[in-house]
Amino acid sequence: MNNQFYDDLGERWYNDDEHIIALLRAESVLKLDYVRGIFKQNQLAPGARVLDVGCGAGFLSNGLAADGYRVTGIDQSAGSLAVARRHAPKNSRVAYRSADAYRLPFEDRAFDAVLMMDFLEHVNEPARAIAEAARVLKPQGLLIFYTFNRTLPAKFLAIHAVELIARDCPKHFHVWHLFIKPEELSTMAALAGLQVKAFQGLRPRFLQWPFWASLLRRRVHPDFAFQFTESLRLGYMGYAVKGIRGVTH
Repeated sequence: MNNQFYDDLGERWYNDDEHIIALLRAESVLKLDYVRGIFKQNQLAPGARVLDVGCGAGFLSNGLAADGYRVTGIDQSAGSLAVARRHAPKNSRVAYRSADAYRLPFEDRAFDAVLMMDFLEHVNEPARAIAEAARVLKPQGLLIFYTFNRTLPAKFLAIHAVELIARDCPKHFHVWHLFIKPEELSTMAALAGLQVKAFQGLRPRFLQWPFWASLLRRRVHPDFAFQFTESLRLGYMGYAVKGIRGVTH
């Protein structure tokens, strides 16, 4: 897994349409809507404490901070954190720091929600990271995740097809054996004292012109978009709730 290239992206996080990161930027629009919907559904109001694990350049953290949530974004890429800080909404309650997802520098039951979006497929021990997230969640706290299913269609889309859409695609951007099946994620969550409540599939809008324009030009079209789907064969998101007693590690 190549996680080193994030350090050198700089403002390309927000303005490059030839790098694969542009797909993540486009995807974050729908992901942010999903998180907001889960927060509303579970009555998690602005002012609640949110931890964004693997926050990158703050696509989600800054959006939630603008909504009034108290957000802490952690990442091990100093370059990405610097970009996130530059793009943070003024007068918002968002803080960024370098931290290890396996050893979070926070007390037990410190957060109302933890985000692990586009993160679990980038680590060798996802169960360990989930258990640590559960530790810092309050009882009835929310873990919201997005990752890729370990299927052949997901392998083609997330590893091979992206190379056709973006000119600049780092090697080992995704590694198929690190993709996670939904039932595996449910088991990891249960072992950490979390109960998965819902899964939601996500895929590109294949039948729209921006998708094909991106293939033809090999740069991500400004209107490239994603949509929710019932199928979990490609990427999927979802959320889990920590039990009253939970499990501490």
